[in-house]
Amino acid sequence: MCVCYIRCVKSTKSKITKDLLLDAALDILSNTSFKGARLQDVAVKVGVSRGAIYWNFKDKIDLYDQVLKRAFDMRIKELYLVLEQKDSAIENISKVVEILLGNSVLTNHKSALLYNGLVLERPENLKGIIARVDKLFTGLLNRHDALLGRGIEVGELKADLNAKMETRALYNFIWGYYTNKVRFFSDNNSNEIKEYVLEKFVLTLKR
Repeated sequence: MCVCYIRCVKSTKSKITKDLLLDAALDILSNTSFKGARLQDVAVKVGVSRGAIYWNFKDKIDLYDQVLKRAFDMRIKELYLVLEQKDSAIENISKVVEILLGNSVLTNHKSALLYNGLVLERPENLKGIIARVDKLFTGLLNRHDALLGRGIEVGELKADLNAKMETRALYNFIWGYYTNKVRFFSDNNSNEIKEYVLEKFVLTLKR
C-alpha cells in the first residue's frame, strides 16, 4: 500500500478526531466553569482515551483557546467580511442576522455560554485569550457602526439614526437571546426570533 495514502488516511482520521474533540469540548465547557472542566469528560464523550486529548492539545488552556478560536474568531471574521461588502446596509445586516440566528444558532448559543462563564470567572491564565476575543468584538461593533454610517451618508438609512446605539441594541438582544435561550425563549424557535430581530432592529433603520 502506498505510504502517501497511509499518511493521508492517518491525517484525515486525526483531523476528524480533533474536530470531534472540539465539538465535545464546546458542549461540556459551555455547561461548566474553567476550574470545574475535566479533560477526561471530553475524551469520554468522544469515546477516546485521555491521551488523545494531549495528542491534540497541550493542556486545558490550549483546549479552551482552540474552542474559542473555532467558535468566535472564525465566526466574527466571517461577520467582518459581510459588514465590509459593498451591498446595501440593510442587505448586509440581514446577512449578519442570518449567520447569527440561522443554522448555527445552537453552536452560537453554546459559545456564548462558554464565553460568559470565562468572563465571570476570569481565570488568571486565560485573561489574554479573553482580551483577544474582546478585541474581536470591538472590531465587529466598529465595522457595524461604519456600515450604518455609510448607509446614512447615501440616504439608505434614517438621517437621525444613532449608529452606535442601534449597533449595540442589535448585538445585545442577540447575545441576550443566546445566554437566556433556555430560560426565557424556550417556547420560540430561532426562525421566530430571527424574523423578530429583522423587523425590530433592521427594517426599522430604513429611511
